[in-house]
Amino acid sequence: MENNFNLHIGKKIKFRRLELGLTQTKVAVAIQVTFQQIQKYEKGTNSISSLKLLKFCELTDTDMKWFFEPFKDRKLTNGRDNDRNTTTR
Repeated sequence: MENNFNLHIGKKIKFRRLELGLTQTKVAVAIQVTFQQIQKYEKGTNSISSLKLLKFCELTDTDMKWFFEPFKDRKLTNGRDNDRNTTTR
C-alpha cells in the first residue's frame, strides 16, 4: 500500500471517478463537498471521512473494501476493473 494512506485512497477515488467518466464537480455535488475538496482528496492532501467515502461508494457502485486493497496499475477490460468487487443493484 502507499506510504501515505491518504494518497492511496485519493488515487483510487480518481481512478474510479475517471473510469466512470465523472467530473470532480459531479462527484463533489453528490457527496456534498466542493470540487476543490475532491482535488485535495485525489492528491492525498486531505483525508476523506468515512461518511464521504460511503457516499462516493454509493455514487460509483463500488465496494468500500476495494479502497483498502493494494493499488495496482491495471488496464481496463470493457471499461471495467476486473479485480474490483462491485455490488450489484
